[in-house]
Amino acid sequence: MIAAIDSCMEEARATGRSGVVFIGATAKADNPPFIVGPARHSKQFVGCYFIVAELKLAESICAYADGKADYIFIDTEGKGKEAAQFAAAARALIRKSKLKTFKGNDMTALACDILLAELQPDMSGHKAAVIGAGNLGCKTGLQLAERGADVHLVRRDDRGPAIAAALNAILPKHATGRLHGGDDAVSAVCGAKVVIGFTQGFPVIDGAMTASLAPQALMIDGGIGTIGEAAIAEANRLGHTVMRLDARIAFSHVVDAILDAERFLTETAGMREVNGQRYVAGGIIGAQGDIVVFDIRDLSRQLGKADGKGGIVR
Repeated sequence: MIAAIDSCMEEARATGRSGVVFIGATAKADNPPFIVGPARHSKQFVGCYFIVAELKLAESICAYADGKADYIFIDTEGKGKEAAQFAAAARALIRKSKLKTFKGNDMTALACDILLAELQPDMSGHKAAVIGAGNLGCKTGLQLAERGADVHLVRRDDRGPAIAAALNAILPKHATGRLHGGDDAVSAVCGAKVVIGFTQGFPVIDGAMTASLAPQALMIDGGIGTIGEAAIAEANRLGHTVMRLDARIAFSHVVDAILDAERFLTETAGMREVNGQRYVAGGIIGAQGDIVVFDIRDLSRQLGKADGKGGIVR
């Protein structure tokens, strides 16, 4: 842990980027309590990534990284009983670094949606199956339905139909996609154009299920290990596309956006008064008559006058 943090912070300083320590959590019961993930990079930051299951490990990382890292990012999705306490513990320990939070499942769901947009851009009228409809699987299922797919969510318990009904209730009014819930994976994947495995790392998609997919289907291993070896071999034989979901598709962009938001709120947004005239920018709701500007640092780029209700009179 120490070596990984020191190495990333040294690279960040050498390249003029922010040094970031990420503390993620996992719901996988068979994972070891401490995993050093691959380093994360963007034009803005260099980061080291740890996946931990125990509060004491998260606290140790925070204690060592505080003051060495510019930012410490904590996963706040509460994937385990102790993980739900990570953010509170970090707030109590961190004094020098800046504390930020992120939601790992949201990043993974976004990565999956981007991958789908690239490999299967038009899902209208096509069947899709999500095997393992927990938090992440349901988020992905909703995205698929919003893209027009007929989505079948598969869970081991009997809550699938109720969850599908709840997700259908929040779909856009004119969405053509719909969600269905159940526990029969075999029927769910039959004829599917897309099948995604989101179980906790154990194989649930076999060769026979793969053979029942629609031609040129897309298979995504989201839970890492959800597609069996026989299924992969059958998919290659039939000409299906098999992908392991890589969260890096979205991860760095989301972190960059979080860092950008800090700068936006501290630099672009704000309120100023000059010669009795008040100016607002960046989402600050001005009083009626305040001048709304594009950037509070440049009062010449005026967008109009505030109407006092959040709108602009041009």
